[in-house]
Amino acid sequence: MVINKHGSFYLRSGWGTKIINAVNEDDLIFSPSNEQIAIDNIGLGRIMIKALRYWADVVGLTTEVKSQDGIKKVPTELFKLIEKKDPYFQRLGTLLLLHRNMALNIDDATAWYWLFNEWNGISISKEEFADGLHSYLAVNGMKIKKDAVDKEFNCVKNTYIGEKTFDIKTIMDEDTYPFLAPLRVLTVDETKRIVKTHMTSREIPIELLIYSIAKDNETDSASGKQVSIDYLMEEKKQIGKYYNIRYSDLIDMLLEAENKGYIGLNNNFGNRYLEFNGCNYNALLKKYFKG
Repeated sequence: MVINKHGSFYLRSGWGTKIINAVNEDDLIFSPSNEQIAIDNIGLGRIMIKALRYWADVVGLTTEVKSQDGIKKVPTELFKLIEKKDPYFQRLGTLLLLHRNMALNIDDATAWYWLFNEWNGISISKEEFADGLHSYLAVNGMKIKKDAVDKEFNCVKNTYIGEKTFDIKTIMDEDTYPFLAPLRVLTVDETKRIVKTHMTSREIPIELLIYSIAKDNETDSASGKQVSIDYLMEEKKQIGKYYNIRYSDLIDMLLEAENKGYIGLNNNFGNRYLEFNGCNYNALLKKYFKG
């Protein structure tokens, strides 16, 4: 578990493209010995470069390995797919996948994981966030000052919520809009509390929904087993948590997925189950981007 590894620099619009371009040009660009080169080539300050290195792994675009030459960034399959199909991160589904990766990353994006998986309320104040996350870290053996947790609240908020509206198609790299603001996963109410938005089929393409479920339950999906819909709704690291879906909306989406042949649905003694039917769930991701 970590706090403030991003140096209080939230993920901003344009940074996804900067990561792709930088890693393609030099996969050792984020090595400490290349710091000045990274500053000159990427066009960000020293601390922002460190933040960019952090965010690249957290959202699932790269993994980091140590080599004799320095710190090497290895592109993930998602990196390669986005590079080909959405290099400017204009599709909401692209942002949705990166949000999922962050919300599941308990080790490196602990505050994001905590908010979407451990905090069961729909809304939260800054004080509740600080107290709750601070207690969660303490229980898990991590001692940290309260003001550091306050900074984490600001970074989480600024990842999703901007001060003004904008058109995703006209954003330029130099803008400082939150990277994930177009999703509206989080909003702010009139009392300045952060509110989790209930997501529906309008925000979650069916292919990405089923892909997410299959990846979250990889052993079961690979062996054609069943998973309880209540489990999908209530368990940590499942779509009911990080996509904040209502039960009725999830049922509607799963019925559509069944009609498309992606899954089966069973009702056993009043309990509903999703049945993995051998569909190539990785192919659903490519189908979404192809469409």
